[in-house]
Amino acid sequence: MKIIFCLLIFCIIVISHELGHFIVAKANGIVVKQFFIGFGPTIASFKKGGTEYCIKPIPLGGACVFDADDPEHFEESTFLKANVYARIATILAGPLFNFILAFILALFVVGYTGYPTTKLLAVTPDSPAMEAGLEPGDEIIKVNRERVHMYSEVALESRFNNGETTTFTVLRNGEKKIFTVTPKYDEEYGRYFYGFTGGDYDEEFSPLKTLQYSYYYVMFQIKTTYKSLAWLITGRISTDAMTGPVGVAKIVGDTYESAKSSGALIVILSMLDIAILLSANLGVVNLLPFPALDGGRLVFMIIEAVRGKPVSPEKEGYVHFIGMALLIVLMAYVLFKDIVRLI
Repeated sequence: MKIIFCLLIFCIIVISHELGHFIVAKANGIVVKQFFIGFGPTIASFKKGGTEYCIKPIPLGGACVFDADDPEHFEESTFLKANVYARIATILAGPLFNFILAFILALFVVGYTGYPTTKLLAVTPDSPAMEAGLEPGDEIIKVNRERVHMYSEVALESRFNNGETTTFTVLRNGEKKIFTVTPKYDEEYGRYFYGFTGGDYDEEFSPLKTLQYSYYYVMFQIKTTYKSLAWLITGRISTDAMTGPVGVAKIVGDTYESAKSSGALIVILSMLDIAILLSANLGVVNLLPFPALDGGRLVFMIIEAVRGKPVSPEKEGYVHFIGMALLIVLMAYVLFKDIVRLI
């Protein structure tokens, strides 16, 4: 069952991404030569409307192949001849559909679990938080200058704080108050703590709040991905935090094992939660301005829109080739780390 859930999550996320490219490409008259899910040899396929639809055995990706990727049709490619803004929309649609999928799934999760608040449940005696003046019931509305809507955002800052002083803006009895807290290092846990806990849920049903907090939840996942990447680059978090398909499969399996005793509904909600995280993550990563990714292709299209003519296809292809080679090396490294952790 764990394997089935893992495969379903991967397939749904990949199909969503590629479907975004596909729908917008077709709407702009761009020929899609092939639409496939998975990697490896084709195990099933059919052709309709000039597009070959394929299923491949390794469900760790997929692609929407335009006629620009076919050397035999390069000169008359409908993709390259399309308006640059139509091409930008086509490329943007993949990550956008990932964000839309994450939002749709979040509606189910938030609709069932309720609305996560930023109210403090407890403040540890003699902790930095208590010394600063924070009290149970305080509702955190800002961490430093960043507006927060869920306790998960506060917890993220706490988890990766390296001793930096943090400013909390809170609501107490309807009045705004500002507190400055310098966390203390805990030898037992090997990290810094402020000294408070939160994570209470408002379970009062409201369709409007479900929409609102589903949006907040997806934005939290998007911001978490961006922050994690920034922290990896700056060394705030270790490369050991990176994980690939093998690591994700383990997370799915561990989550399934811990949730199955609570019933099928909790298992499904837990799997949806993982899918939200992965879908938002895929959307963000693909928007990075790195060669071979959607973001890398967008860079060349934006340059074309600004200068009024495209970059040489040969030069662009060479850049994407180098980017793909680097991505393969990175994927191999992450795969190795995942296997080492399992062993």
